[in-house]
Amino acid sequence: MNRNAKTAKSSLLSRVSQLAYRETGAALVFVLPFIIGFLIFNVIPMVYSVIISLMNYNSFKPLSMVKFVGLDNYVRVFHDPIALNAFVKSFLYTLFYVPGLIIFSFILAKLLNRTFALRGFTRTLILMPYVANVVAVSIVWSILLDPFGGPVNQIIQSLGFEPPLWLSGMKTVLPTIAGVNVWQSLAFQTIVFLAAIQGVNKDLYEAADIDGAGRWRRLWSITLPVISPTTFFLVITSIINSFQNYASVRMLTNGGPGTSSRVISLNIYEEAFTLNHYSYASAQAIILFVIVLVITIIQWKGQKRWVHY
Repeated sequence: MNRNAKTAKSSLLSRVSQLAYRETGAALVFVLPFIIGFLIFNVIPMVYSVIISLMNYNSFKPLSMVKFVGLDNYVRVFHDPIALNAFVKSFLYTLFYVPGLIIFSFILAKLLNRTFALRGFTRTLILMPYVANVVAVSIVWSILLDPFGGPVNQIIQSLGFEPPLWLSGMKTVLPTIAGVNVWQSLAFQTIVFLAAIQGVNKDLYEAADIDGAGRWRRLWSITLPVISPTTFFLVITSIINSFQNYASVRMLTNGGPGTSSRVISLNIYEEAFTLNHYSYASAQAIILFVIVLVITIIQWKGQKRWVHY
């Protein structure tokens, strides 16, 4: 009897082991396409970019003439006023874009969380800018914000105010581009915030009502702390996306007027595909990657002060 029990137990363990092996194999089959795609489209290009940045491949030439130059391309970046200005413009754009996106998406999520007529339809409408083609969006906003006859400035003039130059002003172009991109990117952050707000335990609000807490006290003491992990996630992704902004800048201003909106992503593209400075553009891209990585690490280290899990 004891021997039969041991045999049954051994057979059961064997079946469990086979089942775990099959599940692991099935998981690898599902994950393998992502791993292959990640290697082909992310890891290999990144490694290739690092290698190219250490070469003198800054013009069309035979591969036999491409030589190792070490950190020369990186040193050149810090002596290039256009590249340095592009990095500064990217930081300024981030300062306009990220706070605006987080604040407006949170406010919109709070409004959409209320009960009102056609709420479902309204929630669907906010997705339209997010799925719209960036070229079409840029063309429409260029027409709306035309400083010399655009409908927005005509309305402002009819109210008796002096309208700004929007995309044509050196001081207003970056905030304007950031505003356009906030409008287009608002849907994703709003939906994530809305899901986080709806996940807040209603018992916390009921307890706050019993204690006599007002609307603002509930917001600061309950809602914001509870959704802080979601806010942290959205801040990180928004900062990363802000440094990758290329398409809207290219379509709206192409870096102008002058170089007032020439962000680093546009500068990298121009260096690589207009001037054929492949190694120099790769060096700028690697520096941008390091900057974003450092900012992310700083945020990750500082999350303990304001993120509550």
